Amino acid sequence: MTASQTHEYEIGVQSVVFQALSLADLLDELETTGIDHLELWGRHLSPDDDDATIEAALDRIDDADVTICGYGVVDLDDTGQAREHVAFADRLGADYVTVNYPPASDDVTEELIALAEEYDIDVAIHNYSTVHHDDLSQIFSSVDDVRDVLERYDHPRLGVCIDTGHFLVMDETPDDVLPDLGDRVTAVHLKDTSEAELEDIPGAGRLDLPHVLELLDEHAALEAPLVIEYELPAERATEALVEAAANIRTASGQ
Repeated sequence: MTASQTHEYEIGVQSVVFQALSLADLLDELETTGIDHLELWGRHLSPDDDDATIEAALDRIDDADVTICGYGVVDLDDTGQAREHVAFADRLGADYVTVNYPPASDDVTEELIALAEEYDIDVAIHNYSTVHHDDLSQIFSSVDDVRDVLERYDHPRLGVCIDTGHFLVMDETPDDVLPDLGDRVTAVHLKDTSEAELEDIPGAGRLDLPHVLELLDEHAALEAPLVIEYELPAERATEALVEAAANIRTASGQ
């Protein structure tokens, strides 16, 4: 399969890219990029905010003609913590919520599945790496971690959010990940790692974007936008987002 044969995916961005900005300023920046799909990070808006703040934010998002495709990543330690976040994702109109929790915590997995059914929303396990975490027992850091849970809980609402950058940091390539987990892919965070930046824009380093898109076409049935994610200096955030989107369009033959 060549790049010209790849599926034409929508492109979105994780709001962590603009972590230095308020939600209002973030939406202003997005308007200059042509990207109108946003995966919302809890530091920009969360269930801890008061109702007036949330309603004003939803109005501002609607005025900006931006679609909230997902919410997260929500980090969970135990049961009883997930409900407010899943309910909030539903209030946002998100199609999915991304989560991380200790992979051995079956009770958390079971609670998430129950909430996914209750709110009719997808739950996507997000993989991490040693970039932000020292104790790997508290995160999904490998294909094996994710596969083990998905095989034991074969539920249509439980899937995976593939973070390509974190898998690369753990020396697991898209060829290791997507053929194995493809039919459970709910969302994708396109992130790269390069000699210049540990977390870089997709296409700037080790990530072979055309090949990733080919693997998605072959092994997954992704309906969500491809979500660009990186953590670069604030002054580069918007320029880097435009560049990243161009890299994806080139890789897909658009």
